[in-house]
Amino acid sequence: MTATDEMCRVSICTSDHEVDVTLPAHVPIAELMPALLDLVGGGGFAGEPCLTRVGGEVLDTAETLAHGAITDGDLLILTSAAARPMPPPRFDVSTAVTDAVADLTRPPWPAAGRVARSIVLCWAAAQLLAVLGCPTLGPGATRHIAIGATAALLAVAGAVAVRQDRIQCATLGVLAAVFAGLTATLASPGHPGIAGFLLAMSACSATALLMWRILDCAPSVFLPLGATTMATAAATVGAVAGWWALTAAGPMLATASLTILALSTRLSVRSTGLSTPGLSASELDATTRTAHHRLTVLTVTAAAGAALGVVITAATAARPIAAAGLLIVVGAALLLNTRRRTDPYHVVALLLSAGVVMTSLILLCAATTPASTPWLCGALMAVGIAAVWFGRGTRWRLSPAARRAIAILDLAVGAAVVPTAAGAAGVFATLPGIGHP
Repeated sequence: MTATDEMCRVSICTSDHEVDVTLPAHVPIAELMPALLDLVGGGGFAGEPCLTRVGGEVLDTAETLAHGAITDGDLLILTSAAARPMPPPRFDVSTAVTDAVADLTRPPWPAAGRVARSIVLCWAAAQLLAVLGCPTLGPGATRHIAIGATAALLAVAGAVAVRQDRIQCATLGVLAAVFAGLTATLASPGHPGIAGFLLAMSACSATALLMWRILDCAPSVFLPLGATTMATAAATVGAVAGWWALTAAGPMLATASLTILALSTRLSVRSTGLSTPGLSASELDATTRTAHHRLTVLTVTAAAGAALGVVITAATAARPIAAAGLLIVVGAALLLNTRRRTDPYHVVALLLSAGVVMTSLILLCAATTPASTPWLCGALMAVGIAAVWFGRGTRWRLSPAARRAIAILDLAVGAAVVPTAAGAAGVFATLPGIGHP
């Protein structure tokens, strides 16, 4: 058949029929399709019907048989229109990177802004403390008392302004107490010494308690800070007044702190009335919460007091060996106390205080006995290896014998607190002179 012929004889095949038909050669295939469907009885096509060659080429329904070069005797297949193949995906590196970054989990901007403000605030406060505190090391340097007082007042005003954000509020309140203590040290005439330290602890304690009352937040921060500095000031008063030696202030504070730590559970229960019989369910719940809060305050206060006591002991040690013995006992007592605690805040506070104690012990040994430096380095490396090994998340079960050994060690450490504190304070050195004119 040529392009000028009017009719074309072809075979139409479906999945279950095959017919021979004579079709107009110059009529678009789309117009022929309804007659073809009636002819083959096809109504079950899933999509739009179309004609394809045996090789799979789909005929355009807008064209005619003549335009498609269909000749007499050709076999055409009537089937559903094949879905147009999707173009192959094109990999765009920039789009892939953008999508990957968009899928990352990132903190919201308000949280990131608070973290950034806290970092900048702590950096500025540390620099200001260093700049203002340096003159206290030299007797003839100019002291900027007014700047220290201004920094403390600004911290108080900032804490009041951001009291809705408890973390920022507590941070500024602590900074206010620290700057108040620094201002009191700068106001001390001459070299600060023990008198300047007493003024600093008193000012810090008063400011911490004042911030607690003004802000009405973070009692677990301000109460331990105020109580610890108040107890330190009380232990220092006797040294300033000449009632006891300066070397006795640190051991006294450490011993008192460990005593409070040992009695913290009983004090929290007795002070809240948790042991009172006949409490209702609601009263028992409220009393339990209050007792736990007081236990947290007592634990943090005792841990901080013990750490500060050993720092004072190491700084004023006249008998390094006795002072080192006290530091070892206090550190062991803090570490052993963690095994009886289940609250993570209590454990963290005790571990941080134990870390301060061990740091003071290392500095004391390095300053008084330089030959012990290799042993200290070996001990530090062993501590690092143990931290990595035991910090893998594996839970360790102690044997009954090991638990009994730890209990015995706990009793021995508790019994050694008072003798080692007395030795570090110089009590045993003054015994031979008692009774002699």
